[in-house]
Amino acid sequence: MRLDIAMDELLPGPVERVWRAFNDPQMLARWLMATDDFEPRVGASFVLRDESPIGCGEVHCRVLELSPPHRLVWSWRAADDPATTRLVIELEADGDATRLKLRHTGEADEPTITGTTAGWTRKLEQLVDALSPASPEMATKGANDG
Repeated sequence: MRLDIAMDELLPGPVERVWRAFNDPQMLARWLMATDDFEPRVGASFVLRDESPIGCGEVHCRVLELSPPHRLVWSWRAADDPATTRLVIELEADGDATRLKLRHTGEADEPTITGTTAGWTRKLEQLVDALSPASPEMATKGANDG
């Protein structure tokens, strides 16, 4: 079956702040999953870990494209799934906010498609919380960027 998730969200804050949420390991851990080896560099491989009761365990990724602060592409493979999928994130300014276009595509079975769709819905809700000006991570990053 074909995994083809497309989400379009308006997120609080400027593009640079949202970009940091996808490229800073501490921010990734706040809303997506923990990582010890993430490096925002094309070709870099890294592992995301979600050990929560409804988490997906480990996801093995590689940075395929990086065009700061507007586009990133990762390969994405859950540890228990032989198929590698593709995650594309595009960001553009929309007034004082940022328009996020997320596309996750590839071949997957029906349970993976269902779980991944629900997972991105939940993770984007967590991203909105992490981007809140009241978020401790945003407060410590400085007020000059948004």
